[in-house]
Amino acid sequence: MRNLKFFIAYNGAAYHGFQRQGNALSIQEVVENTIGKLLKIPPPVIYGCSRTDTGVHARRFCFNVRIDSTIPCEGFIKGMNTLLPSDIVVLSCEDAPEDFHARYCTKSKEYVYLINIKPTRDVFLQNLAFHYPYSLNISKMNEAAKLFIGEHDFGGFCRAVGKTTVKTTVRTIYELNVSQNDGICEIRIRGNGFLYNMVRIVAGTLIYISEGKRTLDDVRRALETGEREFAGATLPPEGLYLNEVFYDEPQDNTNELLGNLDKLHTTQLGEQRIRKNLELDVDDVVEWARAQIGLPSAVISRVGKNYQITVGDISITVNAGSYTIITAHKK
Repeated sequence: MRNLKFFIAYNGAAYHGFQRQGNALSIQEVVENTIGKLLKIPPPVIYGCSRTDTGVHARRFCFNVRIDSTIPCEGFIKGMNTLLPSDIVVLSCEDAPEDFHARYCTKSKEYVYLINIKPTRDVFLQNLAFHYPYSLNISKMNEAAKLFIGEHDFGGFCRAVGKTTVKTTVRTIYELNVSQNDGICEIRIRGNGFLYNMVRIVAGTLIYISEGKRTLDDVRRALETGEREFAGATLPPEGLYLNEVFYDEPQDNTNELLGNLDKLHTTQLGEQRIRKNLELDVDDVVEWARAQIGLPSAVISRVGKNYQITVGDISITVNAGSYTIITAHKK
């Protein structure tokens, strides 16, 4: 018996979430039926990394399934992608250890919420982003976002019914950033777990912060008291994406990076980006990194092949192999 680990992507607009439903079409049902059809067996049970809600999308969703089959992983990818509908695709497949479970082995997840702030609806983003045709104060939103970082009781950012299904409403948020580009606002949040509707409520709270309907003190009260009234609205599901699932613990690479600060330099493209985004000379950015990175407020995390360094309102991406500054942004 093999334990296969899959990553898939899906547009969730036509589905009632991932989990199988008794009276509605779900991603789980479609994928299980596809595997059964490919292997000519009854649909096997797949175990997903998360329960995405109706209308929510996923860029990299993980599930595992136990199957008695000798078909190579490449065969599963090609075969399933031939049979699956156009809004679901298999990205990868690999043999996993016997004890791997897509949900219980998860260390952290990253969600993205997309907001279309253009004056008119974009038909090509229909059901793929929340349309909010007003300007947003990204600076104020990022100031509030800092309050969510760390371990907190997020009971005030959870739908009431969701509190009855968990042992605790305490979660840890590792990263929460708001950015805007070409009329699209992106809220990116990574944590060790999320409550029912938590990301959509956090996103709604940040919009309320921008609008002046909520204050930083309101966010603090919501985190301290668990009272829903201090948070913002629950945004619609169409802007939400499960962006990535991580199966390794977040690492603190501060000492490693500090010991190699003398290697920091920039690529030509990095220099262009830094000048554009920070309006600073490259040397200023390097000196800033050397001077500031040792502060207690500095947050350094490993993201793929890069280090993500955040101090205050500046974020720097550094290549972990060459210690090259790839880019830098003011939040």
